[in-house]
Amino acid sequence: MIKLLLFDKPRTIFYEQFLDNVDNKILHLQDREGIFLLDKLTERNLFYLKNQVLDKPWNNHLFLGALVIADKNSDSETIRNYLKVINPRLTELFDSFHLTEMSQFDVEIHMYQYFKGSIYPEHSDHMRKMLLTMYKSISDSTKRWVTTNLEEDQQAYFEKYLLSIPSYNYRDFSFHRKARETSENKRKSETDAIVPLLPQIRAEGHFRWNQLNRLYQAFLKARDEVKINNIQLPLDFNYEEPDRVGERYYFRIWDKSSFTLYHQSKSNATSISNAKKRIGAYSEEKNHYFVEFIKAERFDEDEAEGLWFIELFKIGLIGQWYQNANDDEIKQKRELLHSWGYGEESLQKNTAPFSPQHQGVITPSFFVSRHKDKAEGILLDVEQLYVGVTFGLLSLDIFTTTGARINELLQIRNTKECIRKVKVENTIRFCFYATPKGRDEAEPFYISEQTMKLIHLVVKMLKKHYGIENIPSVNFTGDRKHLFPNPKPYFFQYNHRALHQNGILSCLRFLLHGLHFETQDGKPVTIKSHLLRHAFATEAVQRQKIPIDIVAKILHQRDLGVTEYYSEPTQSQVAQSVSDLHDVISDYVDLDEAVLRNPKELEKELEEYKEKVGVFNNVIGGTCVTDYVCPIKMQCLGCQAKIPQPEKKHELLEVIELSKDMEKRFNSMGLTLEVKKAKAMRKHARTELKEIDLIEKYREEQKYEPHIQYDK
Repeated sequence: MIKLLLFDKPRTIFYEQFLDNVDNKILHLQDREGIFLLDKLTERNLFYLKNQVLDKPWNNHLFLGALVIADKNSDSETIRNYLKVINPRLTELFDSFHLTEMSQFDVEIHMYQYFKGSIYPEHSDHMRKMLLTMYKSISDSTKRWVTTNLEEDQQAYFEKYLLSIPSYNYRDFSFHRKARETSENKRKSETDAIVPLLPQIRAEGHFRWNQLNRLYQAFLKARDEVKINNIQLPLDFNYEEPDRVGERYYFRIWDKSSFTLYHQSKSNATSISNAKKRIGAYSEEKNHYFVEFIKAERFDEDEAEGLWFIELFKIGLIGQWYQNANDDEIKQKRELLHSWGYGEESLQKNTAPFSPQHQGVITPSFFVSRHKDKAEGILLDVEQLYVGVTFGLLSLDIFTTTGARINELLQIRNTKECIRKVKVENTIRFCFYATPKGRDEAEPFYISEQTMKLIHLVVKMLKKHYGIENIPSVNFTGDRKHLFPNPKPYFFQYNHRALHQNGILSCLRFLLHGLHFETQDGKPVTIKSHLLRHAFATEAVQRQKIPIDIVAKILHQRDLGVTEYYSEPTQSQVAQSVSDLHDVISDYVDLDEAVLRNPKELEKELEEYKEKVGVFNNVIGGTCVTDYVCPIKMQCLGCQAKIPQPEKKHELLEVIELSKDMEKRFNSMGLTLEVKKAKAMRKHARTELKEIDLIEKYREEQKYEPHIQYDK
C-alpha cells in the first residue's frame, strides 16, 4: 500500500498555486517508488488544470482522476483529451441544471439526460460518445487505483472525490454506435486512399528532399562565392533541375545589410544607418544570408511548376499565419486550408499546419519574415527549409516502414541503449529501441539500411549545425517526457531543443504538401502520422492477410479492441508463437564510433541463425525486418515486413519468368487454385519492381549536381 508522506512536497512550480484550492492529500499522492503523482503531469496539463478546472466544483475529482491516469504512464496528450472532454461537458451540465455543488450532481439523472439527447441536441454523436467513454474510463480507473493502492482509512477519505460510476453503458444509447461507425468509416476511407500509394509517397519524399538539397547546396556555393571573392550583393544565380523536373530556377542571394540598403525607400533611417555601418542587428556576428526566389522556367513550352512549397510562402501560410492578419485574410486562408483538409472540424478556428514552433526549422528568421513584402520575389531561409525536409523525410521513412508512433520516433537517440546492430551473413543491420505507449520498458523496432542512411544524414546535419563531433543532449519534449527526465542526444533536435510532436508533423506536412489524396466520396485527405500507422497496419492485415495479433506485435500495440473485430491471442497461442520466434543476435553501435564485433565471436550463433527465417534475413527482392513468427508463412512477395532492395531486382525478374512457367504447367494440369497463386506471385513481384524503380530513380537523382550560373 502507498503511504502519504506530507513532510515533503512535489517539485512542480504549480504546487504552490494549487495549495488552498486542491485537497492537500491529493497534491501529495505518491506512486510506489515515492514519486509525487503531481510531478508526473506535464506543464501543459497542469496549466490547463490551473486555468480551467481550479475554480470548478469538481476540481478535486478531476485532479485525482488526472493523477491516476498519469500513474498509468499515459502520455500527456491522452490526459489532456480526458480533461478537455470531461471538464467542458460538466460545465455545460451544471449550467443546464443550475447545479453548484458536486453533491447535487447525479449521473443517473443529469448525465443520462445528456446522453439521451434531452439537452444540447446540437451536440454531435461523437461528443456524447467521447464523454461517456472517457468519463466511465476515468471513474473506473480512479476507483480501482484508490482501492488497490491505499489503506482502508485512506480509501474512505478519498471516497468523496471519486466520480460516480454510471450504471448504464454505451449499449443503452444509439449515439455510441453511430459515432463509432462514423469514426471507423472516416478512418477506413482515408486509409484506403493512402494504402495503395505508400511506395509513391515514400519516393516523392525522397525526390523532394533531393530538390531541396540541390537548392541548399546551390545556396551554400553562392554564399561562398560572395565571401571568397568579396562580391557586392545582391548576386543573381540560376541552375537547371534534372530532366525529370525539366525546369530552371532563378534566385538572388542577399544578406541583411544589402537587402535593407537596396530597399531604402521602404526602410527607416535607423535601419539604413546601421546597415551602412554594419552595427547592431547588421553586425558581422549577426549577419544572415538568404535567397529570393525570382522565377521558374520550363525547358519546354509548358507552364513551370516551380518548387512545390512556393505557394505556401506566396500565400503566407508558413508559421502562425493568422497573427497580424485582418478578418478577410483570415477567412480566405481558413477556407483554403479547409479545402486541403486542414481544420476540417471548424471554419471558425485557425489551424497552422506548417508551424513547427521551433527556431531554425522551416519557419523563416525574424528579418526575413518582417521584410518579405519588400521583395520582388519570395524570400526564403534555405537552411531552415533543408532542416525541415530532412526531419520530414526521416519521419516519413520510419512511419511507413515500421508503423511506429510519433512518440516512439521522438525517443530515437544516439546512445548504445537505443541504436543497436544485428550481424547476419557478415552484414551489419540495425534496430532502435523505444518505449511504446503504455509500457515501461524499451522494445526493438527493426529498420532498413535506407533508414540508417537517413539517420546518418540527420547526424551529419546536426554536427554541422552545432559545430561539434557529438550530438548534444537535450530534454525530451514529447507527451511522455515524464518517462525520460534526463537529457539525451536525441536525433530530432535543433537549436539545443528537442522537437515536439507538432514540429514533426509540420515537417511531414511541408515535405508532402501538394500531394493530392481524397476519399472515394471526394473528401481531401491530409497525411498524419497516425494515418500512416493505420495504412501500414491495413496493408498488413487486409492485403497481406497477416493475423491481427502478429500485426499488433509488429506495431507494439497492446490493445486490440480498437478494431472491435479481433481480440488478444490466448496464452496458448502466445506460447506457440514464442516457441517459433526467431533468435535475434543484438549488440549496440554508436553512430559516432561504429565499433563492429569480431566476426569470430558470432561464428557459432550465425551458423544457427542461418537455419532460421527472421529479422534481416535475405528474402526474394529484399530484406525481412520482423523478428516475430513469419506472418505469411514465408510467402515473402508483397509482405509488409520486407524492404525491397534495388540490388535484388534480378530476383524479382526471375520470379516473374518462373510464375509464367508455373501458370502454364498448372493450367495443363487443371490446377485452377495453383494458377491463381502463380498469377498473384507475378503481381506482387511486379508491384515490388515498381517500388524498386522509384528507389533507383531518386537514388540516381541524388548524384545530380546542377551547374550554377552567376549573373555578376
